[in-house]
Amino acid sequence: MEQSLIVRFSEITLKGRNRAQFERQLQRNVSRHLAAVGNFRVQQGAARLDISGDGDLTTAVDVLRGVPGIANLSQVRHGSHEPEALAARCVALVGEWLAEHGIGGNGGISGNGGISGNGGISGHGGAAGAGLRFRMDVERKDKRYPINSMTLAAQLGQAVLDAYPALRVDLNHPDLTVMVEVWPQEALLFLEKVPGPGGLAVGSSAKALCLLSAGIDSPVAAYRMMTRGCPVSYLNFHSFPFIGEQSKEKVHDMVRFLARYQPSSRLYVAPFAEIQQAIRDKCPEPLRTLLYRRMMNRVANHIAAREGALALVTGEALGQVASQTMENLVAIHETAALPVLQPLIGMAKQEIIDTARHIGTYPISIQPFPDCCTLFQPRHPETHARLDRVHKAEAALDIDTLVQASVAAVEVTDYGPEYYPAHW
Repeated sequence: MEQSLIVRFSEITLKGRNRAQFERQLQRNVSRHLAAVGNFRVQQGAARLDISGDGDLTTAVDVLRGVPGIANLSQVRHGSHEPEALAARCVALVGEWLAEHGIGGNGGISGNGGISGNGGISGHGGAAGAGLRFRMDVERKDKRYPINSMTLAAQLGQAVLDAYPALRVDLNHPDLTVMVEVWPQEALLFLEKVPGPGGLAVGSSAKALCLLSAGIDSPVAAYRMMTRGCPVSYLNFHSFPFIGEQSKEKVHDMVRFLARYQPSSRLYVAPFAEIQQAIRDKCPEPLRTLLYRRMMNRVANHIAAREGALALVTGEALGQVASQTMENLVAIHETAALPVLQPLIGMAKQEIIDTARHIGTYPISIQPFPDCCTLFQPRHPETHARLDRVHKAEAALDIDTLVQASVAAVEVTDYGPEYYPAHW
């Protein structure tokens, strides 16, 4: 049977008169992501994208499961929707699945079969798939098709049972679900809907600049903004020679990894040691972290203007650390010339960690290389900053000179959608 991929839209289906614009953006993104791994054709379908070509479809699935705007995707088989031919294809597909999972004539599983711990496979019985639970899901996209969905599902399920009588039907807890969509000219068969990130296609919203530390939080914040359609550029601050080059390489690794979520990514690395030394030497110790962050915003204002970004993005969560109290956030963001978006602001730390694990950034984030914010940390940081005291402390700094020196020395690196081996 001919095979292809179908990609189903997420929030795009809720759009009105501008829906076509969102669909075209996702189609462009999918094409750019797939261009790195094979020769594929990406065409608009009914509330979906149809993908075919000479490339490896399994690799394409691994790539596309990370592209924002995709609700889910399936590797599908095409064939006739004539009932007898369709039943034969369902039987063949189940037979392939049994063989791929090492389910042979003794009803057990050999090797590392894909089912474990659910009690659905018995190791005896002498028949292929003994104890295996399955169900048929049929959706009649063509309402003129003469057999309704429930009747067709029963007919196809019976054909499978006739071929593999040791199987049993379980509509609630199946080990295997055979899904069928009946269209006017053909039927599509598939066994799974691989979830995507959902949200909107990157490029559907305006660009944002993420202040990236490569800790746990800010990469998750960047990811969440990409799923809202924002192309994200990154700004990192590096305190060489006080902080080693390993910290900078960790940030590059993080951006290379995050590049799988959008067609292109740009990383700015700004020197920050001179600014920190000036704050250490001339300002009260409890305010150091707040003053670092205020200076970061000032540098970010320049980089955002260069990028055409309309907002800054940070990984702050209210109350998580001393600098993230309400009073301190007011003091920090006073120096931002653009709105500061904080997609994690109401999340608990464990929620953020769980998301980092889910999207794949966690193993990079926990590498034990310090970032610039660990330099000259105050022993007793201010938790309820007053703006008058902050302004008085900053009066001792030559702010414009320090900011301009940092902006002038930024390093810029561009990345395409490069894919690390990852367990999604």
